[in-house]
Amino acid sequence: MKYNKTNTKNRVVRSTPDRNYFDSALPTIDGVIDCKGERFGFVRAAGSDVFVSGNNLCGARHGDTVRVLITSDRPAREGGRRREGRVIEITEKNSDNIVATVVYANNRFCAVPDDRHYGESLEITALGGASEHDKVIIELAATPLGDRARVLAVLGRFDEIGMDVKSVIAAHNLRTEFPSDVIAQADAFPDVIDAAEATEPYRKDFRDKIIFTIDGSDSKDFDDAVSIEKTDIGYRLGVYIADVAEYVTEKSPLDREAYQRGTSVYLADRVIPMLPEKLSNGLCSLNEGEDRLVLACIMELDENGNRLRDEVCEGVIRSAARLTYTGVQAMLDGDTDLREKYAQAYPSLEMMKELALKRIAIRRRRGSIEFDLTETEIKFDAVGHVVDIAKKDRLLSMQIIEEFMILANCAVAERFCKRKDKIPFVYRVHERPSPEKIDALNDYLAAVGEKHTCPVDPNPKQISKLLDGVRPDISAAVAKVTLRAMQKADYQPQNKGHFGLAEPFYCHFTSPIRRYPDLAIHRIIKAYLRGGEKAVAKYKDFTAAASQKSSKQERVAQDCERKVDDFKKAEYMSHHIGEKYIGSISSVTDFGFFVELDNSAEGLVRMSTLPPAAAFDSKRMCISCGRAAFRLGDKVCIIVEKVEGDRIDFRLH
Repeated sequence: MKYNKTNTKNRVVRSTPDRNYFDSALPTIDGVIDCKGERFGFVRAAGSDVFVSGNNLCGARHGDTVRVLITSDRPAREGGRRREGRVIEITEKNSDNIVATVVYANNRFCAVPDDRHYGESLEITALGGASEHDKVIIELAATPLGDRARVLAVLGRFDEIGMDVKSVIAAHNLRTEFPSDVIAQADAFPDVIDAAEATEPYRKDFRDKIIFTIDGSDSKDFDDAVSIEKTDIGYRLGVYIADVAEYVTEKSPLDREAYQRGTSVYLADRVIPMLPEKLSNGLCSLNEGEDRLVLACIMELDENGNRLRDEVCEGVIRSAARLTYTGVQAMLDGDTDLREKYAQAYPSLEMMKELALKRIAIRRRRGSIEFDLTETEIKFDAVGHVVDIAKKDRLLSMQIIEEFMILANCAVAERFCKRKDKIPFVYRVHERPSPEKIDALNDYLAAVGEKHTCPVDPNPKQISKLLDGVRPDISAAVAKVTLRAMQKADYQPQNKGHFGLAEPFYCHFTSPIRRYPDLAIHRIIKAYLRGGEKAVAKYKDFTAAASQKSSKQERVAQDCERKVDDFKKAEYMSHHIGEKYIGSISSVTDFGFFVELDNSAEGLVRMSTLPPAAAFDSKRMCISCGRAAFRLGDKVCIIVEKVEGDRIDFRLH
C-alpha cells in the first residue's frame, strides 16, 4: 500500500457528464479494494480505510488493485478520520474466479456467489448448460440494471462430497494438474542420484554422519535432515536441505511451473504440490537409506548455544532413519522400546533437545515474540466426511526442528547479506508494526483496563514484555489483538530483518520442495559457490520478480487453506446443531461477536439475537448489554444454531 502525496496524475475533484476536473493538491492511494457488491467498497490505508461509494467504484470490482483519489478527509463522529475517495485507475484486475450456486426463484435463474463481496444474488443471462443447485464459475457483465452473471463452467452439484474444496480451488485458480512438458522433464530423471555428481569435488560427503529426518507421521516428502555432534567448545549442528535446484534448472518447464505456483498448498484433505511427485516424494526427498544431494549448513555453537561460525556447501547424505514427531517425543519422554529401536539416533536426540532448549531461551531473552498459535487437526472418514476437529498439540520435538530451521535460515541470510560483493538474494522480511496499528492496540488495552501499553515505535522485546505482563484473564485476547497489529511477513530482495523473531537477518532456505523462494536462493547459492560474484550478477532482476510473485502466491495459498479449514469446521459443527459449548470471544464487531470453541471452530453470535439493549461500544471494544458487557477473551456458553456454507451461527445459552 502506498500513500502518494505528490502524485499529480488523474486527480478528479468533480465530474460533469462531459468533463472531469482535476486538482494536483489531492493525494491518492494504491491498494486492493474490498467491495460489498456494487454498493460500496473500502481500500485499506494507513490511519483509516478509504470509503468508496458505488457511484465512485468506476468499474472496479472486489479484489482489483486500484488507485483511489482522496476526495474527502474529515473527522468521523466517533473519533479517527473519515476518508472517502473515487477510483481513478484499475491497475490490476482480480484474477480470481467467481464461484456461485445456481438457484431458481421468481421465474428466473440466479447465481448466489460463494463470496458475498460480489453481491447476494445475480441474475443469470447465460446458463452454459448449468442446472439448479449446480456449482459454477461465473463471469460478471455490467448492464444498465447492474451486474449480471454468465456461466463459464460447471463444477458439479453443490452437495457433492468435496465440492467445498473444489470450489475454493476453482475460485483461486489453483493449478492442480502439471503440464505435459513438466511431467516429461520430471519423468526423465532417474530414480537414484547420479554417482558421478555425488563425488564432484565441490560436494562434501556426509554419508558417514548420523543424519536423520524428523517429520509428521503423514508426511511424504522430506526436504530437511539434521545431525549433531559435541565439540570441545560446544556443538556442531548440521542442517541438510534437499538440493532441488540441481534438478529444477533455470527457465526449464519445471522451473516455470514452480514459479507460477510459488508454493505447495496444504488443504485439509489434500496437498497441491509445487513440484511433481517424481521429485517431491522421490529424487528430492531425503528418504531413509538412500543417497541424496543436499545443500548443507554446518554451524558451530558454543556450550551456551550461541552461533559462532557456519559453512554453506553442496553435499551428499544418506539418512539413517525416518523419525516422526510423536516417536521422537515418546523417546524424549522415556519410551525404552523406541530408544532401543533407534539406538543409533537416540543419543543425538538428547543433544538436540539440550541445544534447542538453549536456543529457545536465547530467542526469548532477545525478544522473539511468541503468540503460541495452534493448528487444527481435521480427521476424515473413508469417504471424505469430517468426523473430528481438534487443536494440535505443540510437541517439544516439533520445537527442536523449528529452532534448527530458524538457525539455518538466519545463518544463510547473514552469510550472503554481509558479503561485500552484494549477492542478489530473496529474504524473508517481517517489518515493524505501523504507529497507527500500535495506537489501535493501545486504545484496546486502555478499553479493557490494562495498565500496560506499547511504545509507538516498539522493538520486539517490548512487544514480548507486553504479552508476558498483561492480566492472565485477558492474555489470550491481548495476544490476538497484538497479532492483528503486526505486519504480514513477505519476501523482498533487500534484507530488512524479521521483527517477530527479533532476527536482523532472515531468509527461507529450508523448504525448496514446497516454497519457490527457497528454491530461488538455492540456485543463487549454488551458482555463487561454483562461480563467484560474476555467476550470480544476472539474478538481480530475478530476485525482485521472484519475491513479488512468491509473496502473492503465499497469500493465495493461505487464503485457500483458511477457507477450506472454515468449510470443514462448519461441516463438523453442522452435526451438532442445538448442542451447548463453552467458548471464548475472539472478535467483537458492530454486528455481533465471534466465539472460538476449544476445538478451534468459530461462530458468530449476531447482534439481532442479543437483548434489545445490546449496543456496540467502539471505544471500549465491547458490546454492552445493560450492566453486562461482552469483551474479547470473555468465556460464554453458546448453542450451535445454524450452519450455512463456511459460516457458523451461535446464540447465547
